[in-house]
Amino acid sequence: MQSNEMLEVARLALEGKPSDVRLYLAKLVRKARKEDPEYASKLEELLKTDPARSNGILRKNQPPKENALSGEELSLLRTPQNTVELEPLLDNSLEAQLQQILMERLHAKELEHKGLNPVSSIIFQGPPGVGKTMTAGWLAHQLGLPLYVLDLTAVMSSLLGKTGNNLRSVLDFAKSHPCVLFLDEIDAIAKKRSDESDVGELKRLVNILLQEIEYWPNQGLLIAATNHPELVDPALWRRFDLDITFFLPSEENIRKAVIQFLGADYNEFSHLIDFLVDSQKGESYSNIKRTINKLRKLKIINPEEFERSSVKYLIPNIDDLSRQKRISFAVKLVSDFSFPKQKAAKLLGVSRDTIRKKINEIQS
Repeated sequence: MQSNEMLEVARLALEGKPSDVRLYLAKLVRKARKEDPEYASKLEELLKTDPARSNGILRKNQPPKENALSGEELSLLRTPQNTVELEPLLDNSLEAQLQQILMERLHAKELEHKGLNPVSSIIFQGPPGVGKTMTAGWLAHQLGLPLYVLDLTAVMSSLLGKTGNNLRSVLDFAKSHPCVLFLDEIDAIAKKRSDESDVGELKRLVNILLQEIEYWPNQGLLIAATNHPELVDPALWRRFDLDITFFLPSEENIRKAVIQFLGADYNEFSHLIDFLVDSQKGESYSNIKRTINKLRKLKIINPEEFERSSVKYLIPNIDDLSRQKRISFAVKLVSDFSFPKQKAAKLLGVSRDTIRKKINEIQS
């Protein structure tokens, strides 16, 4: 370490700025990797030690006061005040992967004794609204770590030429103390470097991420998410310790989501549960929540017309159905979803006798 570098470390330490010390040392590690790899490796191991924790890294939804980020860089980060306590609605295989991550942290010392490290970087892939962001928040809560969300849209909109420096500063900040950093929509900047439509600045961002992800400290957790895995640079993809795929909810999880989103209104909707579950097949959790909230509002605003308005909302083209299709749908409501014949007949504009006759034909 050169004398001026040592003076800078001493100054920051004496001023009581541990986060700034760690940020500065992280920059020295990058510089030393080419000149003195052994020294860089030793310094990096020191940076991986768990720093003394203060009473709450986040306060009033703001990043710590002790940081080396400028106002422009700070604007790239969001710090949600409350992470998610409820376990996300996930299939068994995905849930097992999350539990493995938590168990590795619980047994980190035993793993390190065998030369192994817990997972420190993960990439989530899957369609929008399937729980990627919620899962990142839940993991942060389970690990007892602050959650930072990097606004990659803000990264992209910042001035060209500064983008790379801003991104590197934010990553250094997140590496300076144990936390969970969530990079949402990473495909916005981590496109394949062979993409000819890309500008040089984006390619430099990919190179920065390639350098940083590989050396992410074990005490923290880096989570990236993408809705378009085919766009992400393969070299970047390989740097992550773990790849987790999210899918649209199964029928079982749709039912759980419907019940969870109904909350205290469950009893008022209990006779519609099967119908609601069937109508939401192929939808994401966010869309299911939006639908349930809409129906709860309809129930409050116009309770007398609720069932008709709810069916029309779920089946928007119901009035355009042919008579034969309306009869078939009325039969489905009665036989599959336990709708009273009278209600089904009124909703679909067919007689109860027609519904009864059709059901008898099917059962005979």
